[in-house]
Amino acid sequence: MSSTTQSKTLQKGLFGMALPIFGEFMLNMSVPVFDALFLSQVSDQAAASVGAVMPWFSMAIVFFSATGIAGASLASQYMGKLNYQRANLILAGLIILGVLAGLLCGLFFVSQASNIGQWMSLPPDMSLLASEYLVLAGAGVGFMGLRMTLANICNSYGQSHWNTISAALMLVTNIIGNGVLVLGWFGATPMGVTGVALASLIAWLLSLSFSLLVVLLLIKVKLPLAEAIKQPALSLKPILKIAVPSALEPFSYQSFVMVMNLMIVQFGETSLTVRIYALNIYVYCTMMLVAIGIANTMLVTQLAGAGHFERCHQQMRQGMRWGLIAVAIVASIIFIFHQSLLGLFTSNPEVLALGVVVCLIHSLNEPLRAINIISGNVLRGCGDAVFVTGNAIAVTWLFSVPLAYFTGVYLGYGLYAVLLAGMVDEFLRSQINWRRWKSDKWKRKLAPD
Repeated sequence: MSSTTQSKTLQKGLFGMALPIFGEFMLNMSVPVFDALFLSQVSDQAAASVGAVMPWFSMAIVFFSATGIAGASLASQYMGKLNYQRANLILAGLIILGVLAGLLCGLFFVSQASNIGQWMSLPPDMSLLASEYLVLAGAGVGFMGLRMTLANICNSYGQSHWNTISAALMLVTNIIGNGVLVLGWFGATPMGVTGVALASLIAWLLSLSFSLLVVLLLIKVKLPLAEAIKQPALSLKPILKIAVPSALEPFSYQSFVMVMNLMIVQFGETSLTVRIYALNIYVYCTMMLVAIGIANTMLVTQLAGAGHFERCHQQMRQGMRWGLIAVAIVASIIFIFHQSLLGLFTSNPEVLALGVVVCLIHSLNEPLRAINIISGNVLRGCGDAVFVTGNAIAVTWLFSVPLAYFTGVYLGYGLYAVLLAGMVDEFLRSQINWRRWKSDKWKRKLAPD
């Protein structure tokens, strides 16, 4: 890696990095949205069944994401210090962790696919549909995870545009696959939920192959894998030191989502269905926040590694300002057109009626999530992951979960009360993370020379 390569991230700036990452995430996260659309063509029950167990799937993706961002952030810090050899060693360790995690996640889903729906208290027919999806999609989750690892390597090299192309290939393959395997295009026999899972599996594999070729042949990254295996204290341990607590925080959040879904199941299938559909249409707010968050983290960590702390704060303010502006615009547009967007998934009048308040709560929640995601990402990237995780676990499980149960289930206020408890959770965590950033205590957690 040359000094020119090192400076590409800073030269591109927030928008130069964020726009390709957003393009990648828009395409990447459109896959589950299109899956939900095709599942809704099978039945509302099929869409709700798969949607109910998706937090389990998301937890696997969360670990890949946390590991990838941790590795890329560490590499960026060493690039800022002009220690390119150590940066490459970190990226090699990142690949090793991605492969191992993919194998473990695939084994878990294949062996437990028939049980996960039961753990979620789904009715037997819904549990069976969920199992059909998980046994195939879960087996291939490692393909998606390793692709995310390669995407983070591209980001650390300032070559995020390749990720957009890879994600576009994945989405197009997924749509065509769903058309053939679910709708019966070209005379194929429709396969229902199994067809949706198989289409995703094929799309992930093709996208992974493309990303691997880009990293090895076009960017020409030289990864010292043998050296990384021989020196785990230098290649793996630093990543895990950030990744493990970083993963625990979103694990905690996804567990909270599962607990919320367990509560919502008690309110009936209609409540669960509108919840799943709302999550699918608001995923575009999430992808925008994640794109800005990753780009901002790459910039801040490289500046922090170089010791430019005043520029770190300037960059953080810029990232936060544009994150809030972007999410406010998108959330408002989604709420204005929420009936039409929900109508893409269902014509059930009960679902559409519940969707008004559900979408309003989601729209009000997004700015809080912006503060939480952007500040939390940067703190983790700078090595302060333990604080972010401790904050998340304490607030969610000592306050938000009891609040959701007490107001939604015990007092009987139902779906809206559970969602409002989630909004309170985002507010508290976002304020604590933002105050932590402003305190400058994260500087003590930066990677050593």
